[in-house]
Amino acid sequence: MSVDEQRTESSETVVMSREKKPLHVRIVSLGATILLIAVVLITLDLTVSTLSAWIAEAHVGLLEEAIPVFVLSVRLAAILSLVTAYWFGFLGEKIYAHRAGRILQKFLIAAVCLLVFFVFGVGLGLIITFALFFWEPKITVNWDKRSLNIYRSLFLGVVLFVVLLETRALEYFGIFLSTNYFVSSLSSLLAPSGLAWLALIPVFLVIPLFLLLPKVLQMLWNLRPNIESFWREFLHHRMGMFGLLIISTIVIIAVFAPLITSYHWGTGSLQIEDLLQPPSAEHLLGTNHRGEDIFTRLLYGSQISLLVGFIASITAVSIGTAVGLISGYYGGIIDTILMRITDVFLSLPTLPLMLIFLTLFGQGLQNVIIVIAILSWTGTARMVRSEALSLRERPLTEAAHALGGSDNYILFKHILPNTLPLILANMILGVVNAILSEAGIAFLGFVDIHGQPSWGILLHWAWKNAALIGNSWWWFIPPGLLIMLTTLGFVFISHTADKVVNPRLRRRQG
Repeated sequence: MSVDEQRTESSETVVMSREKKPLHVRIVSLGATILLIAVVLITLDLTVSTLSAWIAEAHVGLLEEAIPVFVLSVRLAAILSLVTAYWFGFLGEKIYAHRAGRILQKFLIAAVCLLVFFVFGVGLGLIITFALFFWEPKITVNWDKRSLNIYRSLFLGVVLFVVLLETRALEYFGIFLSTNYFVSSLSSLLAPSGLAWLALIPVFLVIPLFLLLPKVLQMLWNLRPNIESFWREFLHHRMGMFGLLIISTIVIIAVFAPLITSYHWGTGSLQIEDLLQPPSAEHLLGTNHRGEDIFTRLLYGSQISLLVGFIASITAVSIGTAVGLISGYYGGIIDTILMRITDVFLSLPTLPLMLIFLTLFGQGLQNVIIVIAILSWTGTARMVRSEALSLRERPLTEAAHALGGSDNYILFKHILPNTLPLILANMILGVVNAILSEAGIAFLGFVDIHGQPSWGILLHWAWKNAALIGNSWWWFIPPGLLIMLTTLGFVFISHTADKVVNPRLRRRQG
């Protein structure tokens, strides 16, 4: 072969090169992944801190000055466990793989079971742990469906009957027991013998949990291609981009509120000349009845409103998803019980019940989040149940059953991923409902109105001081406008996200 022929052949060689992703796609995928990982870590840290402090105070009775030390030790154990897991992972010895991983899982299950017994009581703890870990044990692999249902019904029936006996629910029939083991928490049963401190042991479930956490974080890191494809499609929808712009602006305002304004939300002046001032160069939205800068309170209020919205929505959607999946997949008596409980919550008057709950249990921010989440999960449960009912009859699910797949495997590998578009849309709309609910509760004064303000608290003080009658528009229009814009932004994002992730809508649009 001549030199010219070699050059011609080499010039015709096709070199396959990877497509270079646009900069904005890489930034969004990396930023979203880091944000997801940060949310998981922060949520776990807050949960661990709150739970350990509550158990140390309510179940063990540690001295007030000893509780922070205990909480700090638990958090340090979690951090050390996470660092250890990554250290062995970098050395090529993944401690969550194979036999070591199974041992860690068993330790984690044991710690969770103990924690449930201490927190919820022996009777309810048996039901919860049985449903979570012993609903389908390995010994029942070769059982038929009828035998499996008998096994489940017998266990739950015996536990529920003993609980009814001990709560004297059957005393009318002359049947009752003098002991209260099943309705008492494990810590109360151990307290007379001086062993209540054992309630501190399951708190250290953070050790196996955080040792296994790198596997979860790796799964989140592997979601980047999905985020990239979602973003590429999302870019083509102007409504979604407009909503994202609104929400991004409000989030930036909330995060950088201390840098935007030179005042603090609680700093005011009781001098007469500083009270109820109209907008000026010094106070862009004037001052309130305590001489506090309304613009500053508006910026800081976005932090509380968004915090309540996101946390309450995530909690409510998590509860609704769990109820809907279990109800739709298993059907039968479980479906009937869960759906009747859902019907009860649907029939309750939401706002009066929220006000009663906050009156009885306190008006703290955590109680506001809890009551909103408890009363907001029903819609998600209904929709997820409908989707699960449809998915369990499809050939893919039947094939997984035929190949010996367990219920948990089918739920988490086949049914849950196919319901994620519905869950995502409900979560985004749940943020809107939570923000509006918090604003309504705050406007009526059923929160801590003297703490850090939310947009609802601003409206409450504007109403209390007759701002509408006095034509002080700068006091009530800005928070109302931000509530409206936030609602509009999330609705736009939810509508667009549903179009992007729902294959039916994508086909219809195409």
